Formats: sequence, C-alpha cells, structure tokens
Amino acid sequence: MQKKSILLSALLLGATITFSGCGDSSSDDHGEEHNELGIEQDGKTLFFYSSSTNDHFAYGVDEEKLENLNGSDDEDLANFNMSAEDQGKFFIWVDNKGDDNASNDEEKIVMFKKDYTFQTDVNVTHEDFYYLGHYHAQEEDGETHYHLAAHTNEEFDLSNVPEADLPTNPKYKGLMRLNAFIQSQLTIQTNIENSLAILATPATLCGFKSITNDTGTRNYAMGTDGQLYVFNNTLSAENTYGYVDQAVVSESCEENKMGISSVSHADENGVLVYEATSQKLYLVDSHDGGIYHVHSTFEASEIIGDASAEMMTSIIPTGYEADENHDDHDH
Repeated sequence: MQKKSILLSALLLGATITFSGCGDSSSDDHGEEHNELGIEQDGKTLFFYSSSTNDHFAYGVDEEKLENLNGSDDEDLANFNMSAEDQGKFFIWVDNKGDDNASNDEEKIVMFKKDYTFQTDVNVTHEDFYYLGHYHAQEEDGETHYHLAAHTNEEFDLSNVPEADLPTNPKYKGLMRLNAFIQSQLTIQTNIENSLAILATPATLCGFKSITNDTGTRNYAMGTDGQLYVFNNTLSAENTYGYVDQAVVSESCEENKMGISSVSHADENGVLVYEATSQKLYLVDSHDGGIYHVHSTFEASEIIGDASAEMMTSIIPTGYEADENHDDHDH
C-alpha cells in the first residue's frame, strides 16, 4: 500500500469518560448515577497503560472492576494482550462509519506502536498498530448489552486483497476513515498550537482533547507548563481558537505520559486529566459557565493499585442510555 507523508505528533490522547461535576453523592442534579470515585456510570471503560512496565488495564466504571488486559481469560479481551516486547500508545478514533449521522459515531481505541510518529505515513496500515478495540452490542430480551472486544492488526492486513477490490473492502474503507480522522486531528492540533503561541505567556502543547456536541466544540489543551487551556472553536482570520479559560493542574506535563478525557456526552462539566509524573487524576470543571478549576484530585492507585501507568484514555458505548440498569453492562 502506498504510504504518504503527514505531520502529526503523538499528542492525540483522549476518550470519553464522565465524572460528576460536583459533590460526593451517588447521583447528581440530573439523576445520573456515579461510583465511589464520582465517575458517572454510563457504560464507559477507562484504560491505563505503561509502555515501560507493560502494565495494561481496563477499568469498568459501572462495575468498578479492574481487568488485566495482558492476562485475561475472557475470549473477547484476549486480543488486547500486549506481549513483553510490545511498546504502544493509545489513540482514540471517533469513527463516523462513513455517514453524516453523528449519533452513529463510535469511539474506538487503537494501540499504535510507540515508535510510530504519524509524521511519515498518511495511510496507516495494519503494520502500524497492535489492536483496535471497541464495544460489541448484543440484543437480549429487548435489551442491549455491551461488552469490550478487540481486533488484532492482522485482521486489517490487505496485502492479499486485489487492488480492484479495495474500494469495496470493509477493512480498507475503515482504515481510510481512520486516516481521515487523523488528518482532522492534525488540523485541530495545529490550530491549538497557534493559539498557545500567541498567549500573553506562550505555552507548548503536551496533549489535547477536542469535544464536539450539540452546543459546539471545546478544545482542552494541556501545556507542558502543567496548565490546562480551554478554547472555544471560534476561528479567526489566523485560523486559531478563541481563548476561554485555564486551570493549573500540576507543575509539568510530558508528551505520551498523560491523558485527557471528556466529562459526559454533553460536555457539561469539564474533563479528567491524568499525568504520569504525579500519578494523579484531576477533575477540571466549570460550574454553570464559570471559571475552570481543579474540582477534585485522586491517586491513580485508587483504580490500578500498585501498577504503574504512563497513559490513560477511555471509550463509551455508542447509544448507551444513561438510565439503563447498570448491571447489564458486561465485560
């Protein structure tokens, strides 16, 4: 497959995880249920990974269950396994399935190879990642049950597919959508970098998360200075984002050693920021349009115990209803 050059640093971390905006109760003013850490029970799974130690976990928020993805007996989770010599990094792909129906968009987690910089290849192939994970949905007795599953990179090996058949091949079309999404993230990244560069105190980007919903788009950018910068999506003549707010999270941030995740589908409350340097998770929110601030902080060990993690991300099932019974979410 012909490979082309693009510019994209490995900053594209994130996924959707949802936290209560305020309070320690088990539900908020909208009636959403939360676990003991205050994480909204919406079917999501948090992923933690260290390329140096090979610790690799999935945390089911609803069940508060931690799963070792490198040693799971679950048939659906077996393809998440990372061998000792593997070194990867998370990437969240929001797959639009090739249509304009936003409600059909699906978050998928791709474990790219750590030394893959996105700077040399616009056409990602199966050789560039280890697995692609997402939720499978199964209908039982009129109810939808979700469970995690992963596909190995070999499933996307198209070397034996005749070139004439590629345009109609589902795996080929999926890879083309993945490449298109990567390019869209590159544009966002460039705009954010431009915005950070013209601040009164210029900042350098460490990682970002762009969240689009019915109310528009917000862009959460973590600077290497330990501050989270929040931009709206107002494009100027210079093609930059309008500055909104910022919150001091920690002293510093290292590329590929952090993660940013959204708070609820509606992005009502803010984001969760993870930093490997501190091994802490920071819930950053704003109340009713107020100033963004660190609302709460907790140790990663409260989820992953004595294991280490360099990266954090998460995905949520497409179409998951917040008022479902949470005990029907399977892993």
